[in-house]
Amino acid sequence: MVLQPVVQGSRFLVDFDAITLSANRRKARKIAIQLPEGLRIFASEIAHNVSLATGAEVAVDSEPCFGACDVPTHLFGHVDLVVQFGHTEMPSIGAIPKMHFANLYLDLDPLPVVEMALPYLSGRVGVVTTAQHVHFLDRIVSFLRVKGFEALTSRGDIRLGNYAQLLGCDYTSALWIEKEVDTFLYIGEGDFHPIGLAMLSDRKLVAANPSEMTVRTLDSLRDRIMKQRLVSIERAMSARSFGVLLNSKLGQRRKMLADRLVAEIKQANRSATLVHTNVVSPELISNYSFDAFVSTACPRIAIDDYHRYTKPLLTPIEAEIAVGLKPFSSFRFDQILAEQ
Repeated sequence: MVLQPVVQGSRFLVDFDAITLSANRRKARKIAIQLPEGLRIFASEIAHNVSLATGAEVAVDSEPCFGACDVPTHLFGHVDLVVQFGHTEMPSIGAIPKMHFANLYLDLDPLPVVEMALPYLSGRVGVVTTAQHVHFLDRIVSFLRVKGFEALTSRGDIRLGNYAQLLGCDYTSALWIEKEVDTFLYIGEGDFHPIGLAMLSDRKLVAANPSEMTVRTLDSLRDRIMKQRLVSIERAMSARSFGVLLNSKLGQRRKMLADRLVAEIKQANRSATLVHTNVVSPELISNYSFDAFVSTACPRIAIDDYHRYTKPLLTPIEAEIAVGLKPFSSFRFDQILAEQ
């Protein structure tokens, strides 16, 4: 694997040779690229680089891209190949002939911030990270062992593309080793990936950010989100009608779960209706007369955009609590797992 800057001067690296190989295998003459929000300002340059590498005509998809779960099937009739930047393949979806997942690797040595985190660690350490740092995983584990820590990693389920990788909706790489570790060390940027683990596990979680050179725990953020979720559940307890949202995205479509929730809510003497959608937004919620909504799509929609919704938007377990089917003590952060 030969990594090059995705655009000149960028610290994000990509394997353009792999993109070329994928295009050649498919004899691709027309390619569409999907870009994460932060790279859209460089769309013209990235499209030019892909065109140079492949010889193909390159277009840009303007639709939001939320991850490897978000496969743009609407493009398949118009192009020979779609290159999604910034995410790793989700094996559980299965082979998608017209897709190439071009992960972006951050060219930033995480060992200095891992060294800063050492005083916060105790006992056996479970190492977790994001797709942007997985190429440093072996070095991180070796460094911790040299410093006297027993460092463990896990493969997680088949929705994950790498060892120790966290998704915003899948924490199995951590939870599969939870009983074997005393502390989790997360290496990565922001709160999006580690907050679910902070809510799912009672193990200490230390977050080390290589970009900002900071080390912290997520206790206060976890407590704030828990309060928000309890408020949403309490607001929905008086709801008489529920819209159960079923997403059309391949990696977010949980049809059996949605059907089960409709049946369960009806059994609890409330009204429930299945609502098919591709994007969950405040506008979608406000246009319907349902008292509350349940999202079976990405678990983060209800969590991260809490303040944007005027009506309660619940995760599946929260809906079961709201209609009295389960006690508050059964609350758990929602995940999308391979078996779903």
